Amino acid sequence: MIKLIVSDLDGTLLDKSKQINERDRSAVRKAYESGLDLCIASGRMNAEITVIMRPFPNNYHAVGQNGATVRLNNERLLGAMDFAPELSLRLLQAVPREEFISFVHCTDDSYYARVDNEVSRSVENRIMSESSTHHKLEEALANDEFRCSKLACFGELGKLSKLEAQLNRQFPGQIETFISDKDCLDIMPLNVSKGTGISLLIRELAIAPHEIACIGDSFNDLSMFALTPHSFAMVESHDEIREQASTVVHSVAEAIEHIIAYNAMSVAN
Repeated sequence: MIKLIVSDLDGTLLDKSKQINERDRSAVRKAYESGLDLCIASGRMNAEITVIMRPFPNNYHAVGQNGATVRLNNERLLGAMDFAPELSLRLLQAVPREEFISFVHCTDDSYYARVDNEVSRSVENRIMSESSTHHKLEEALANDEFRCSKLACFGELGKLSKLEAQLNRQFPGQIETFISDKDCLDIMPLNVSKGTGISLLIRELAIAPHEIACIGDSFNDLSMFALTPHSFAMVESHDEIREQASTVVHSVAEAIEHIIAYNAMSVAN
């Protein structure tokens, strides 16, 4: 019996206009009515998740920043993870500023950019929350003025893939990396992922991995797919993501239909 639905946002629950369409909204309401619980698992910060999920206030758990923050549906912070200051500084210094726009994210949902220009502002518009420009960002990290929980780098996909490989060679066994969007590389502390965040949540809720269903579309969703036999990849996902899911669907609504039907069959048997 599935008790908890875990859904990604961008490319999954959100359409191309970054809204939840009416069919998916209705499906989420139907899931609630059938007794299912909901968790949002996203690379976005909790402040952004709150804005997006206004139609469902206080009715969902939230795994934010790819697992760096985990909140229960009563807004209680269950867990938070960040880099050691020295490592976050070295990571930021390893990202060429002339090729990539980088944002340092913190578990309190503040985030910082090294520059303020047309390109950085265009990226910031997608983040749904204003950043703070910090022209001495490396110095601030070195002095432990704030802790970095995620380093997000924006640029051309080909260059991001090369950067990802470079960072994993330079910092072996110290980081987790995910191409989370067509132009974004997320760099996380070691052993921090959506999968680890959801594992913490379901232990708190006393739910077994086979009692959850996960829906996603990107590489940062694979860690949660690995937790459960009930994983749903969006049809437009990369081949590797579809191959690692148990079911491929066209929408969150379709996935929820599968989940409700599975539960009905489980009860009947």
